[in-house]
Amino acid sequence: MSYPIEEIFRRARLGSASLLDGIALGADADPMKSFLDDILLLPPLFTPQRLEKGIELLREPLYVDVGTEVEVGGFKLRMPITCAPPGGRIADLSGPRIAEVCAEMGIAYSLGENIAPVRGYDVRLTDQPSFKERALSYLENLRGEYGGLIIQQGVKDEDLKLWERIYSDPDFDPYIERGLIAFEIKAEQIYLGDAKDEFMDDPGSALGGRYPASRTFTEEILAGQIRLLRNNFPRVRLFLRTGPYRDLDRVIEIASREGVDAITLDGEGAWISSLAGARVPALVCLSSISRARERGIETSMMISGMLYDGPSVLKSIALGADAVSLGEPVIYACLGGSKLSGLVKKLLGRNSRGLESLLGVAIKECRRGLMNYLKSIEVEMKVLASALGKYHVNRICKEDVCSLSRELADLFRIKYIYAPGGFPENWEIIQRYLEGLEHSPHADLMHR
Repeated sequence: MSYPIEEIFRRARLGSASLLDGIALGADADPMKSFLDDILLLPPLFTPQRLEKGIELLREPLYVDVGTEVEVGGFKLRMPITCAPPGGRIADLSGPRIAEVCAEMGIAYSLGENIAPVRGYDVRLTDQPSFKERALSYLENLRGEYGGLIIQQGVKDEDLKLWERIYSDPDFDPYIERGLIAFEIKAEQIYLGDAKDEFMDDPGSALGGRYPASRTFTEEILAGQIRLLRNNFPRVRLFLRTGPYRDLDRVIEIASREGVDAITLDGEGAWISSLAGARVPALVCLSSISRARERGIETSMMISGMLYDGPSVLKSIALGADAVSLGEPVIYACLGGSKLSGLVKKLLGRNSRGLESLLGVAIKECRRGLMNYLKSIEVEMKVLASALGKYHVNRICKEDVCSLSRELADLFRIKYIYAPGGFPENWEIIQRYLEGLEHSPHADLMHR
């Protein structure tokens, strides 16, 4: 499965005007099958919260009255979106421009663990911006109280002590004091190693180039890492990012117990997604968040992977997430704002010399494309939330969604709609009756 590049490019070109034809609101949206397609947003007839908002405003509420501000891991964000660490050549070229737009839009921005060792901390090691240039291009463009910078440090970067350097750097100190910086643990069971480094005794037996390799991780190691960082860096926020694993319920429980400020479950799982048949679907990751909420866990949680529009953000929030982390769609939106976007799209995915030269030109218009894309999601969320009779995105909950699939309904404990006919008459009464039977002393009679 891949992202709908055509749709993202269209939003990057047109912004919120791309919503006028209804495509983004669900009518024949895109051939891509999202993992949330079988979960629907359900507008009601009775909208008491709309009445409350109308009394507050002394007029009929409009979609522009919907609030999208959220707090995630201690960061105040203008809307429930964070920018995941972008990687690759395109991200190298567009990094500072993406950072500036994210700052202006008031969403959190992430820096991956490889930037400082590969590009340099404060002095450029290559022709691309150093770590500090990228970080400050975000922090210096923040407006008002919104935003936050998330910084990863790779396991193999311990010798560089990146976090210690940032923590003691006077240029970052004002932002740390304002609570605008988080250090993020990247808890990955699979990563790409360097074959030559791993097989020094017998390099001839190694696979060529980089390869998937496992790491040793236990519950005690994760808890110990969190405690160590809490002790060493008490003035920054502490985030955890992990992939699609079968023991996510325990990961969330331990991380929450040890006091992380936010957890991101990456449904695409970084490198693990390269192993065929060795990953848990993003949908199951989201269900782990939903179960955690039912257990009373209040730690901020984000979901990432194959989500790119307003409906998917609202559905994720309804099912327990606080925000959605966007990675590849941000890169595509950056390229999609260019007048050359049509040509760039044709060359994406090809090892083409023409693409390399086009990128330099296309990325100059990154700002317009990404700004348009993010604003289209913001408007889309407001329109949909208004249709649900809710005037703040944090009011969206399970009552606002239903499932076309019985299995998904059971997984998330949401209503099951009998597609295509809708709810049966007296649905609520029937549901309560059935629930009562399930818990009655004669429940076993139902299954005979």
